[in-house]
Amino acid sequence: MKPLLEIRTIPMSVEYKINKARYEIINTDASVEITHNKSGIKMQMKPIKLKLDTVETNGLDGDFLRNGIKSTYVAKVNYAEESNMMLNINIRDNPIPEILLNKFSSDVNFNLEFVPTVGSEMSWDPQELSIKYEMDKLNFDWKINRPEINFIPGNIEIIIKEYPRVEINYTGKPIYVPASADPDYKPIDTFA
Repeated sequence: MKPLLEIRTIPMSVEYKINKARYEIINTDASVEITHNKSGIKMQMKPIKLKLDTVETNGLDGDFLRNGIKSTYVAKVNYAEESNMMLNINIRDNPIPEILLNKFSSDVNFNLEFVPTVGSEMSWDPQELSIKYEMDKLNFDWKINRPEINFIPGNIEIIIKEYPRVEINYTGKPIYVPASADPDYKPIDTFA
């Protein structure tokens, strides 16, 4: 005869998860800022300066002025005489060769009296040229932060997968009262 009840005990099911302590480094990205300065050229030119000192050549004294006035009067007289000679032309007389001869035989130094005998004093400052050239420039500004270190402590996780329990199963057949109510009932042969 089989047992009518089947009793089964299921223990508790536990899972342990251990997380170790660790360090975590957080790196921030480095950034750079670039500025660009364009090249340029600067030129500065100072031209040559010429200085003429004519103070001594302009020093007109009284004799110089008197000689100038006298020369002016002499020139006027000569022009007046030549004009008169030209006006009194006879057909036979030709005054032009005589006028020309007087011109060529005149005193050559007369024309040089008004030219200064002392030259001008000359001095000069040389020219200057300065060139300043600046090349292209790139300026880099790096922004780097120090790395940050985080400590994450370890922990133990306990996961209960199944609680303990008792299972009871009835393995027998139902008992019918009266016994003839059982569908599988076979009457007992009492004559056998």
